[in-house]
Amino acid sequence: MNLGDRLRRGWRSVSWYVNQLTGQGRYEAYVAHARASQPEVEPMDRKQFWRQYHAWQDANPQGRCC
Repeated sequence: MNLGDRLRRGWRSVSWYVNQLTGQGRYEAYVAHARASQPEVEPMDRKQFWRQYHAWQDANPQGRCC
């Protein structure tokens, strides 16, 4: 494995970690789950997903800093 490959692999790992930490991977996880569990139903688009997700969070507050 040369230096370029190592840097790309490292960048992908850091990007994945930051996306998971900030919650950006939630939509992709939702789409994967929705397609696997109900393939006949079209998953929500990203905007609709985040709107519903934040509405759910507001209605069901849990331990969080803000």
